[in-house]
Amino acid sequence: MAKKAISFMKKKEKGFIKIWKSRRKNTTFETEAWTDGAILVMNGYREFNFPPGHYCYDGRTGLIQPRKKSDFPDFKAVIPKSKGYHKAEIVTEYNLLKLLKGQSGLVVMLKGKGVKAFLDYEYCQYLTDRGYGDYGWKVKSGEDPILFYVRKELAAVVMPFRVED
Repeated sequence: MAKKAISFMKKKEKGFIKIWKSRRKNTTFETEAWTDGAILVMNGYREFNFPPGHYCYDGRTGLIQPRKKSDFPDFKAVIPKSKGYHKAEIVTEYNLLKLLKGQSGLVVMLKGKGVKAFLDYEYCQYLTDRGYGDYGWKVKSGEDPILFYVRKELAAVVMPFRVED
């Protein structure tokens, strides 16, 4: 899956990866988060085989290089509070995913409690094709970030796709 994450970074010509040690009960393990500016994935799976630290994808050279923490964006500042968000479902038609054509590719519509938001199909596919059994979406408006949950834990934050009416 690191290939797909890197392909997202390549399209945006930027990307950031953070790997750190976490503790849960009596074990210590490494976890990671990465972003290309439109998606922030915090799933805990190790996609990148780097030691703990901060890394940056350089769009000009195509290299992933270590960076100082001070040169790195604050991931926590991007994560919105869940107040005002409602559960959402991906719109399907005849039990098939309903895809809409956007300016730069395919788009998926999420609907929930009077709110709809549009999501880039590639991001949707990346998040849902990982074999999670119990996942869900939450939306607030068509402008606010879309939240992706695995079980009850926030796994990703995705910026919605803008669709002209």
